[in-house]
Amino acid sequence: MQGPALRMFPYGGSIMSDEGPGFPEPGAVVAPLLVVADLDRSLDFYRGLGATVVVRWDEYARLALAGGALHLATPTSGVEDRLSVDLAPPASIHLGTGEVVIDVADCHATYAALAARGVRFLAPPTEPSWGGEIRCFLQDPDGHLIELSQVLPSEDD
Repeated sequence: MQGPALRMFPYGGSIMSDEGPGFPEPGAVVAPLLVVADLDRSLDFYRGLGATVVVRWDEYARLALAGGALHLATPTSGVEDRLSVDLAPPASIHLGTGEVVIDVADCHATYAALAARGVRFLAPPTEPSWGGEIRCFLQDPDGHLIELSQVLPSEDD
């Protein structure tokens, strides 16, 4: 007897059988977790970008930001459900391992409004050579890269 087909991860294992509920579930929210050196400092920074704190514990916070969620946590090691993985903030503000992208309707206007509130950007809004968007970047206090992205209408629109 042959069992249900399984969708496989590239590194092995399965997500869910074709006969069960889908993954992710409808309405699931995918939200990054950023490891920060100083939770209070990071909360001040993200509140300045318009985030609100939904949950706050000693070493963790969940924020609502731009219609999504963002998790912040301080460095951890030896956590029982992931003993082999430690979490640490970026080693340098010059070495990124990812970024948080926030979609905006008008990148230039958002840049101007945030800059007027004291937010420092890496450069003014720019359309990259491949086109399709106007974007600008800033960094949080730990060096996590944050991209503000305005999608431009395609030539077909």
